Amino acid sequence: MLPSLLVASLSLATASWALHESDVGVVDWHTKLVGVPLQNTFHGDLILTTTTSNVFAALNATDGSIAWRSIHDDDDPVVAFDVYDHSNVALLSGPGGSTLRTYDTSTGHLLLERRLHNPAHARRHELRHVGITAGRFSVEGSTPLFVLTNGDTVSRIDSQSGDVLWTWSSPDQGSLVVYSHIRTTSDAVYAIGLAKSKTTYTLHVTTLSVASGSTIASVSIPANLATDTPGFVLLEAPPSPLSTPGPCLTWLESSSIRAAVLTPGLKGQVQILPGVNYTHIQDIGLAGAGQFIAFAQSGSAHVMRYDGESLQLMWEFTDQAPSRTRTESHFAGSLSEDGEPRIASVYWSHANRHAIHQTFTPRLAEGKGQVTGYAFPFRTHEHGVIRHVAFDGRSSHTHETTRLLLTTSTGTLQLWKHDTLQWSREEALSTIRVAAFVPLPPPSASSDLSTGSTAGQGISNTVLTCIRRLSESILQHLRTYTMGPSTREDGSARSSGALSTLYSDQFGFRQVIVAATTEGVLYGLDSSDGRVIWRRLFGLGWASDRVGGRVFPVKMYLLPEKVGRVVDDGSQEETMKQTVVLVTQRRAHNTLVDTVVFEVDPLTGDDVRPLEDGESDTSRSRYGPLEGKDVIQGPMIESFVVPDGRGTIAMLDEFLQVQLYPDTPATRASLARLAPSLHLVLPTRTSSSPSPGAGGDIDASTRTQLVGHRLSFNDNISTVHVAYPTWRIIFGPGETIRETIRNGKDAGKELSVGKVLGDRRTLYKYLNKHLRVVLTEAKGTGGQMGLEESSGTMCGLYVLDSVKGTVLYRVKLPAPEGRCDDVRAALVDHWLVYAYFEDGTGAGGDGTKGWRVVSVEMYEGKKPDDVTRSLELSSYSNATTDFTTYEQAYLIPYGVTALSTTSTRLGVTLKNLIVASRRHAVHSVPRRLLDPRRPLGKVSPAEAEEGLVTYDAVLPDDARLALSHNYEVANIRQIMSAPSRLESTSLILAIGLDLFLTRVSPSGTFDVLSENFNKAQLVLTIGGLALAIGLVRPVVRRRQLRGRWYSA
Repeated sequence: MLPSLLVASLSLATASWALHESDVGVVDWHTKLVGVPLQNTFHGDLILTTTTSNVFAALNATDGSIAWRSIHDDDDPVVAFDVYDHSNVALLSGPGGSTLRTYDTSTGHLLLERRLHNPAHARRHELRHVGITAGRFSVEGSTPLFVLTNGDTVSRIDSQSGDVLWTWSSPDQGSLVVYSHIRTTSDAVYAIGLAKSKTTYTLHVTTLSVASGSTIASVSIPANLATDTPGFVLLEAPPSPLSTPGPCLTWLESSSIRAAVLTPGLKGQVQILPGVNYTHIQDIGLAGAGQFIAFAQSGSAHVMRYDGESLQLMWEFTDQAPSRTRTESHFAGSLSEDGEPRIASVYWSHANRHAIHQTFTPRLAEGKGQVTGYAFPFRTHEHGVIRHVAFDGRSSHTHETTRLLLTTSTGTLQLWKHDTLQWSREEALSTIRVAAFVPLPPPSASSDLSTGSTAGQGISNTVLTCIRRLSESILQHLRTYTMGPSTREDGSARSSGALSTLYSDQFGFRQVIVAATTEGVLYGLDSSDGRVIWRRLFGLGWASDRVGGRVFPVKMYLLPEKVGRVVDDGSQEETMKQTVVLVTQRRAHNTLVDTVVFEVDPLTGDDVRPLEDGESDTSRSRYGPLEGKDVIQGPMIESFVVPDGRGTIAMLDEFLQVQLYPDTPATRASLARLAPSLHLVLPTRTSSSPSPGAGGDIDASTRTQLVGHRLSFNDNISTVHVAYPTWRIIFGPGETIRETIRNGKDAGKELSVGKVLGDRRTLYKYLNKHLRVVLTEAKGTGGQMGLEESSGTMCGLYVLDSVKGTVLYRVKLPAPEGRCDDVRAALVDHWLVYAYFEDGTGAGGDGTKGWRVVSVEMYEGKKPDDVTRSLELSSYSNATTDFTTYEQAYLIPYGVTALSTTSTRLGVTLKNLIVASRRHAVHSVPRRLLDPRRPLGKVSPAEAEEGLVTYDAVLPDDARLALSHNYEVANIRQIMSAPSRLESTSLILAIGLDLFLTRVSPSGTFDVLSENFNKAQLVLTIGGLALAIGLVRPVVRRRQLRGRWYSA
């Protein structure tokens, strides 16, 4: 027993524990984000925002930091919120507004959570069908909340206890009328909805008793609203000491504004404003003050006001339509400190190259108003165009204090105070699609790139330069050894964002992270601290001319580029420099799809595409949008790097034709030479006649296939290579492919090809770099892939050889709630790890509910010492199926959102499993804990010598395994690893709503001296020994010489 405990402790001692508290923020960093904003509202010194990442957050208006945030699951979308009691906010979320929560706006503390209905029973509507508003009164110190859910139910809820005081349901349950807005007065609750006719929508209003929820009146208002944008505005009247007028329902019909003043009895007439034709109306956040904007066909914008009796035109903004000199205006409303409304108008001036801000201040007592404005230097070439504006009316009494919040088309959130940018948040980083680590050159290499090589300088200058560099290198190594590195270990000290100082640190921890987002931005991030080094926008090419569109990243490749220099003797000298090639899909608003390739310098973000005919280097802007090359006029099926050493990218179009980037005679010749050794795997779908008794089910007649392809060239048919099928795997009816995973980038780099056992036998690793993992989802049935039939949804995992399509490993996994989104897998070398959730109800389960991680290792032959040389073996050999798998399942105490493994430069260090959990944390699980050969019983002496420990079904929930410490690293979708110059250390980047980077040493920092190591003493000792040798050597020589004389 004692040896087993000793071995266990030793094995865990070599694990990669989390860093000490003093290292937090030094060797790692965390970028906390909220997502691309959808709606922003000023609330004092806070900004309340909802985002596309399903986050409700409060930002500090002073510096842009996150005061607090509430992160919601995908099945709990944020739908509406309202502030009440000046210090609390009520939030409605979930399908149909199934959940009500209230928060303290200053701290974010959850005050109340109430389930209003079962999310599974939520009704689906095309129109908005939820709403929330706070009562304008309080009962015993509690403000009532009125909630509209499912488009047909109104409830009154006590904001302190959460008790539902009454509930009203529409008689037709949303089949005829879908309610979308509610307003309250002291005597009635107004619910406004839409009823769809054959071609238009009509309005329907129901009034309810505030006290009991009983129906007072329910009336349909004659209206013909367009089905594409059925918009209306519900206005509240300004407070009056004499009377309390009801709200005013305003809508646009046949280019005319129409209004109906509502009363509890719903008796009145529809008013029409004649004389002006309008295109649309807009609620700018001042509906509570009775104001909105109406856009006239003449291009002007009218400020309309409800005074309690009728609508009146209060102000006209002229020339608001987009033109050659300006863009369309964005309007926002807010209240000043004294409660008076303010309206802001913001647009971009093409003539002035500035953004223009105008503020309208009404003078209600005088029946007049005034507009003041100024310009501010918004950089549209860096941040795109302005999409949304929020205005702080409390700060609008002078130009110098006016605060404006902008949301741009690239996901950037900026706060401007007058013409000064106060802060900016790059929320597009929460939408990273693909990314890559790019090693930086050392300081000497960086200077070489800027000053040129020594070639052509003459022999004397070359010798002097080499001597200078050698002396500098020796001095640097001596200084580093005696006093430590000249830069911090994270490489961020003594370096700025200037390109001239962008170089690597001694250990290679500082690199550039090139990240492409779905918001059309390409970033260059410093891996030492996470700051943005450069950012570029994706150009739209031909689609930028009035059509518009978006660019979606698909794949990113880090490739070498040959840079030529002409030396003094006229010859060409070539050096290698890395570039980043990004393959994207451009989707224009007219539905056309093109495949576009961008190529940039990862250190500067400059466009380094090969020059086209008639294009010069000077014509490319360093600050404007990146312009890519249209390679395929249509969608791309697959892309890969041609292994020719030239950095050639091959892309397959929808006709399986190969298009090259760059497309030159040299790259075509390389592809023709290497085509016989290239193998592709593509998923396809085929339709067949449904089998008898299938009931005409579409899914039953549609089969998913996985088809292997090779490339051929026939100049009689095509001018390019074309992929043709070589093998085919047909999945069962209803089984679809969710994801395919390649063998890790370290495949074939493993220096150790075997594992020596305690009895001196050897297990040789099955190293097949052509392995692929395929994750599938089967609806209602298994199929021809070996999954037995099932009435529910099942998940499948297959490992296959991509050259000949042989399935080497398969497993059937449960699908909780009928989905396979929770299955995660990672494959590197001979090690497969996958995670899934077991609900305990499956026929093959053991009844235990929880998350499981399965570790699978593959070895050659049927027993130890069997050798098939799998790394050198042809995939067509029958010996590729001669291997043995060892697998073991473990319970893991948290949900899994992403899996990956560590990677090092030479592959000597053990690989740890990196897990992103639903706890919003990142964990490092030691490889020894996941060894599938851990014995079930007592550890034998041979197993103890090998380092195995007794199997435990539950992985430890040890806080020391958490790499993220106390950071809340939210919604991680992807984990990337990159080697450093130290073989012991890997860089780990977690990508999701947040970004988090740290360093991991699975086998310990065996190649770095301890901080407590006395380097100076060692140097002094060696120097003292050398001095003693120098002093004693003459004495020894004299004694030896004297001994020879006297001995003779």
